[in-house]
Amino acid sequence: MMSLEKYQFSSSQCPVGQDCISIGGTSRCADPCQHYSVLNDAWSATNYRGIGNCDKDINFRGWYRMFLGDTSVQMPERCVQKHTCGTNSPMWLTDPHPQLSDRVVQRGVCGSYDSCCQYKQTPIHVKACYRYYYVYKFVSPTYCTFAYCADVNTMVCATCGSDQTCVSEDKINWRCERKAPELVCGRSLLQVGLSRAHLEAAGINATTAHLADRRCSAHEDRNGMVWYQVKRREGHCGNTVKTNGTHAVYSNSIFVYPVDAQNDFPLSFPFSCIYPLEIESSLDVPIRPHLPTDNAVVAVGAKARASMFLYRNSNYTEPYPAGQAVTLLVGSTLHVGLSVDESDPELFVDDCFTTGAPSPDNLLRYYIIQDSCPSNRTHVTVEESASSLQARFSALLYGGYRYVFLHCRLSLCNHRSSSCSPVCSRRRSRSVAKSNDLQLLPHPSTPLSSHWALSLPRSPFLPAQPMVMQGHQITFCYY
Repeated sequence: MMSLEKYQFSSSQCPVGQDCISIGGTSRCADPCQHYSVLNDAWSATNYRGIGNCDKDINFRGWYRMFLGDTSVQMPERCVQKHTCGTNSPMWLTDPHPQLSDRVVQRGVCGSYDSCCQYKQTPIHVKACYRYYYVYKFVSPTYCTFAYCADVNTMVCATCGSDQTCVSEDKINWRCERKAPELVCGRSLLQVGLSRAHLEAAGINATTAHLADRRCSAHEDRNGMVWYQVKRREGHCGNTVKTNGTHAVYSNSIFVYPVDAQNDFPLSFPFSCIYPLEIESSLDVPIRPHLPTDNAVVAVGAKARASMFLYRNSNYTEPYPAGQAVTLLVGSTLHVGLSVDESDPELFVDDCFTTGAPSPDNLLRYYIIQDSCPSNRTHVTVEESASSLQARFSALLYGGYRYVFLHCRLSLCNHRSSSCSPVCSRRRSRSVAKSNDLQLLPHPSTPLSSHWALSLPRSPFLPAQPMVMQGHQITFCYY
């Protein structure tokens, strides 16, 4: 049988957080956290296996605080197995316990059996009290062999200090966790924020705090936090400063007092802000060195030397030997590599074109690359240009000439002073000096050693006859 004190009630309207409670035979509005009865039955623990106890016949009046032995506990906030808490159907809270600022709240109650909430019970009222305990306004359950449970796992909460709170992620394993103040280390101010709800739950008044110097007690309420601040200056409000050669450490403490006793020993929260002593700064103004050129001695250097090679494969690893005849089929792919004997700028392919005569000045041309862009993206691929002292491209070999001569115009580009990458947006096409059709031009019987020449069959149907490519070194029109 539960031991409890019975109260007589009268109906009256009480302030928020209070209830009509019989005190000394007189009913009046009072705080349930200060006027409650004790429920202390070992069989009500969640780890007690047994049946038969029933709260249906208890005439609950007033508010109750639950104990197991000498330790304050609370109702479980989770499903409890049947045949525990000394009864057939143990009762538990379906919602979390309130915060201190919530005052008196209503919470649902369920009785477990074959399912967690097989028997839904009448809701009860609950209030959170200072120093982390709860009081309950129980009501008798609907049926017998129902009893309110006391969660044995929450016994650890009674050991939490004033600067700690009792927390659990799974509502089974509880622990005490210290809630440190929030700290903002600013350039000119150190700011400390105290959680009003957390401190009040521990019986601490967040607005009574002061720094090491008791005169520094000004504060500001923002979003449930009480903020105190101190200037970043040694000696201000009791600040101390220590340095170790690389950092400066500003330290102070904030002292907070219990709700009901300003003169009691305060709760102390020491804090420190660490600032590096080594700093960096950069001038946000670029400086461009200028060498005067007026009246300077000027000379013209030699033109860079460039080379062109035709390769057997797309890896550009096997060049055709110079001075030997090369036979290629119409429609095969030319793999052309270029390089320049320079040390600094990038090689930039401006134009590459074929003619039917050795001279690059021939006005009748077929452009492969024009203005640094492929004339036909389907048939021409620029694989490297304007990124190093080498350039590579591939193109399909077409007929139209008895011999084909390949010429390229190159440029050197300094990417540090200008953009070397071309913008290719439109398709390039055949370029001729006049609007007349392209005619086949004869090739001299002995090709020049400074030109690449490709011989094509004269048939307009281009039968599968080999194309002959002969020569030693490519002629470059270098600008």
